[in-house]
Amino acid sequence: MSGRSLRVVALVAGVASLAGAGLVLVATLLLWPRDRFMKVEPAAIDSYDVAFLDGAGKVVDTGRLDRGNPEGLVPAVEARAALLLPEGDLKKRGVQKGDPAAIAAAPPAQELPLMTIGGVPARVELALTEADRNHGLMFRPRMSADDGMLFAYDRQQGNIGFWMKNTLIPLDIAFFAEDGTLVNVNETPIAADPREGPWPPSPAAGPARFVLEMNLGWFRKKGLVDADGKPKPGLKAVFPPEAVRGSFE
Repeated sequence: MSGRSLRVVALVAGVASLAGAGLVLVATLLLWPRDRFMKVEPAAIDSYDVAFLDGAGKVVDTGRLDRGNPEGLVPAVEARAALLLPEGDLKKRGVQKGDPAAIAAAPPAQELPLMTIGGVPARVELALTEADRNHGLMFRPRMSADDGMLFAYDRQQGNIGFWMKNTLIPLDIAFFAEDGTLVNVNETPIAADPREGPWPPSPAAGPARFVLEMNLGWFRKKGLVDADGKPKPGLKAVFPPEAVRGSFE
């Protein structure tokens, strides 16, 4: 540990000014209301240093987010905030894992959209455009227990199928009809070589409009499927309004 305390003292349009023990940094602040395995996606123009903070205000991980690298960056442990700094600043300033920090004058953190399946809640990132659906959960080495990704299409389709290209964690892939009925859940392992394939398909068992990806075994743990992995009768989902309205492209 460096022994220095970092503090966010100002936040304007997402840009945070940090100061403490003579240390002054400027960083973009990404903030969540709970510790989670957030993924920071790369920018097209600049590379960044990233410092992840937990809810107790401690630097729990650091890394480099390279320009245009599609794999992005996920902390090794769950984090509450990510500070994006100019490339090279972490080393230059001597910021290390374990350094204490405090966030002040930050706006309220926004939670992920909420959906429920048979009354069971899940927090979901939304994939509403073709580009977002194609990228999905690629290159994520870990995901928080009740987080997932909801893929929404502009209409119900009869031939939706997913595969596990560049997917680094095993998943439950669940398909839902337009009215929210749970059609089927596929417990889907990672491919032997996620980057090169082959990637076995994970198809819907009937017409579907929505697809939910959660950590492998989530539906069993929540009692939403039987011993054979089939949905309990009558299960329906309630989707976030923005997923139903969509911004489909």
